[in-house]
Amino acid sequence: MTTRAFAVSLTIPDNEAFTALETVGRLGIPAARIARSDIWLFEVDEGATAGLRDAVASIETIFNPNKHRLVERASAKPEPGEVWIAARDEAPATLVGGRAIPGVRAIRRRTGWRLYDDEGRPVPEATLARAVETFLCNPAFQEALR
Repeated sequence: MTTRAFAVSLTIPDNEAFTALETVGRLGIPAARIARSDIWLFEVDEGATAGLRDAVASIETIFNPNKHRLVERASAKPEPGEVWIAARDEAPATLVGGRAIPGVRAIRRRTGWRLYDDEGRPVPEATLARAVETFLCNPAFQEALR
């Protein structure tokens, strides 16, 4: 099996990311921009990876072309300056939007947060860690994946 990751982000203003940026600023965490996305991880049978992007794009509960951007990620891991937040009790799903995707054995959803500095670069790990500990993740029911 292989894991393929897709990021779904808004093409319209993201009020949740704006609020997060304002909050981390009030907490004294240096970030000039925050990008939020839904990260979808699909565990797929080796021979069934063709057509997955089109299948994901056709599921209305994941992707609406009028307001979303769908990007396949190069890796199933967060990039520099990024954290993925997951529910601690998450069990992999086999259906999304009430539909099964042929060849997909498990589906997981994460919220991705990526913080940038004044020059548009990912923030250092220490800055990201502080944002995670103080605001982006509630350890009572969530875990931060970096």
